[in-house]
Amino acid sequence: MDEQLLFLINRSWTHPVLDWFMALVTSWGIWMVPTISFGVLMMVMGGLRERAMLVCLGLVIGVGDGLVGAGLKNAVKRPRPYEVMAGVRMVNLQNVKPEILQVVMPPKVRFSRPGKSHGGRSFPSSHTLNNFAVATVLALFYRRGVWWFPMAGLIGWSRIYTGSHWPSDVLISTMLGCGLALILMALLDWLWRKFGATRWPALPSLIFFRTP
Repeated sequence: MDEQLLFLINRSWTHPVLDWFMALVTSWGIWMVPTISFGVLMMVMGGLRERAMLVCLGLVIGVGDGLVGAGLKNAVKRPRPYEVMAGVRMVNLQNVKPEILQVVMPPKVRFSRPGKSHGGRSFPSSHTLNNFAVATVLALFYRRGVWWFPMAGLIGWSRIYTGSHWPSDVLISTMLGCGLALILMALLDWLWRKFGATRWPALPSLIFFRTP
């Protein structure tokens, strides 16, 4: 089932425009500078809620990516699809400098020819886990934060489309990201109400006092 769904998404439901779009969506290198810049701007210009949200995001991503994601990758060591199967489409942006030129160039599409060794880093999908964790945190802080869930789903889909992950990697990583964020936010909210809310009464809770 995993292989069948992989090839439907990776080889059948494809188009040259989708190749470019999915390669762009899945490339952290393209989005890293704008994302960090926006975060810094919010930290400087935002209020107490925005700063609390950014701190929570940093803690959730740090635990999710640095501990849970990395720990599971090292424990499971599941190979990526292109490492063990021939004919997987590997879709990536062109490796050019400056990187902004990648946006206007057609993507690089190759077909896998697996060798004898592999990196074993397919499960979980860090892209998917992190983005669903982010979507959960945003939704707890802001009602409009739920709009990040479709983006997180698109990023997860792109990981299958580009041949980087199995569908089951993305599905389980989705649940891991949401579940982990909920658990950590419940803990952080308890700590905030116990130690922080008395000092900053304008923010009595992190997750039950949402704004638009």
